[in-house]
Amino acid sequence: MDDLEEFESWHEDLMAWERFQDELERIKGENTYDDLYDFKDKSVSLQQETSTQSGAEHCNNPVEQ
Repeated sequence: MDDLEEFESWHEDLMAWERFQDELERIKGENTYDDLYDFKDKSVSLQQETSTQSGAEHCNNPVEQ
């Protein structure tokens, strides 16, 4: 194999690797976006549970005067 053929082979491998890396980053970005919405949904449900519990506790504990 001469230098030009070796370079072309190396270049093709590099280009394939870069496409692979781009695809991984794209997939990771999609997963991160989905995880962000899952986190927000869990956060909202926890806030709702907390506010519901606080309201129930407030009703069970009269305010001291």
